[in-house]
Amino acid sequence: MAATPISRAFVLGALLAPALLALSAPVEAWAAGDACAQLAAVKFDSGQIGLPTSGAEVASARFETVAGTAGEACIILGRILSVDPAAPPISFELNLPAHWNHRAVQLGGGGYDGFLVTGRSVILLPKDKDPLPNGYATFGSDSGHRGGDGQMMSAVGDASFADNREALENFAGAQIKKTHDVALALIRRYYGAAPEHVYFYGNSEGGREGLVAAQRYPADYDGVVSIHPAYDYVRLQLGGLTVGKAIYAKPGAWLSPADTALIAQAVVARCDDLDGLKDGLVSNVAACRTAFRLGDLACPPGPVNHACLSPAQVEAAGKISRPSDIGLAVDGSSSFPGWPLLEGAFSSPSFLGLGATPAPAEPATLRDAFAYLMAEQGVKHFFLHDSNATGLAFDPAAHADAVRQVAAMTDAVSPDLDAFSRHGGKLLLMHGTIDMAIPPGNSVDYFQALRARYGDRLAGFARFYLAPGFGHVDGAFQVNWDSLATLDDWVSRGRAPGPQVVVDASPAHAGRTRPLCEYPLWPRYKGAGDPDAASSFACVK
Repeated sequence: MAATPISRAFVLGALLAPALLALSAPVEAWAAGDACAQLAAVKFDSGQIGLPTSGAEVASARFETVAGTAGEACIILGRILSVDPAAPPISFELNLPAHWNHRAVQLGGGGYDGFLVTGRSVILLPKDKDPLPNGYATFGSDSGHRGGDGQMMSAVGDASFADNREALENFAGAQIKKTHDVALALIRRYYGAAPEHVYFYGNSEGGREGLVAAQRYPADYDGVVSIHPAYDYVRLQLGGLTVGKAIYAKPGAWLSPADTALIAQAVVARCDDLDGLKDGLVSNVAACRTAFRLGDLACPPGPVNHACLSPAQVEAAGKISRPSDIGLAVDGSSSFPGWPLLEGAFSSPSFLGLGATPAPAEPATLRDAFAYLMAEQGVKHFFLHDSNATGLAFDPAAHADAVRQVAAMTDAVSPDLDAFSRHGGKLLLMHGTIDMAIPPGNSVDYFQALRARYGDRLAGFARFYLAPGFGHVDGAFQVNWDSLATLDDWVSRGRAPGPQVVVDASPAHAGRTRPLCEYPLWPRYKGAGDPDAASSFACVK
């Protein structure tokens, strides 16, 4: 069955809309509102979507005012129906501004997804740079399932959806293409034209989704912003297991919030000024790895106190901070990078810590070590499909086939971006130096693989940045970066990224700026000038 026809009045309005917008005049409110309302009747058959589905349908379309320069927007909710009746649909939201800039951006999720990505605002972008108010058509989905109670914080740690094969395939990457195809068809219907450029923006799991978009669907995207990407999903979960085993498997090894704060304070005290300025940030990470010695925090003989670490805790902290053996080779490697516990992580409070109690709950919860919670959910539902399994008892080598089968579905590890580059695609990759949800060394590994493949040609379509003091979404320096404008300039105007500046959104230092340096450079204070201004720093090796 073909898509539901749209009225002649709507088609005329849609065809005129781009011309009206080009003249900086709004679509007439009544015309745009009428066009929006008619989208509520649209259905798609499976042949109009690039991957297998049972079609798609719009559930509602309402016209409402949005902040910023976009004026009103048509807010569309819908669902993409699964082939397997037992698999959940993919719920999506598409937002179509009256003042359209002829661009669209698909937004990624987080954790195990399972919550609706509305596309109304974007974390890590300055608020005045949110894409919808600035004229972008925006869209996102729940990746094909609802986790927990459907709210973000409960959903991100729920992988039970993966017991259904189609739901797992959707999460692994199929939902990206399916959502894209439906959203683009609706965009063409509403405006009478396709976007000039389509981008993908994601952080964490959304960063993985961005790399999936570039690797698997290169003709669909002109640019990708990928921040803290969980691109090697299986190795990340196995790396999280090593964290859990380090702190939970041996009595007395657990590191409390007070213990991790003790380590962070000692690291910052030792390494803060290695970049030329005491500002609470460890920017010269390489020098810090040499300068800081964990053994200096070891308790002397006698009773253990909270101002030092027991031998078991010193051992655990060392294990977490070093590359670990994950138990079998996945995606060509049996190692996973160390976590930045000894590089300033937890210098400010974080919900991504090592838990609130010395033993994890069964099943693990958000009160337990975050990396372990995510890993245990993977064990239960990705690898074993057994809700009674426990992460601490899991032996990856004993389940090598299952582990590698999941990796083949979920992981976006390929450095082959030939088709993406030929299409004109551009990639901005960024990671914080104190990310304890996904260690920064993980993104370094992927960038090194890209550089090994492309050499000097890589700079023609990709940039990689490390942000000192930035955690997963927290940290001593909480990054706001106008990455979408940088990407659009590169794609649409051919302006390769120049020096990047990021703004701190942390409560203690809101508004200070720093240069965002291309890896392997880092920002060093020049010795004079405003310590809160990026212009007072230089990117150096």
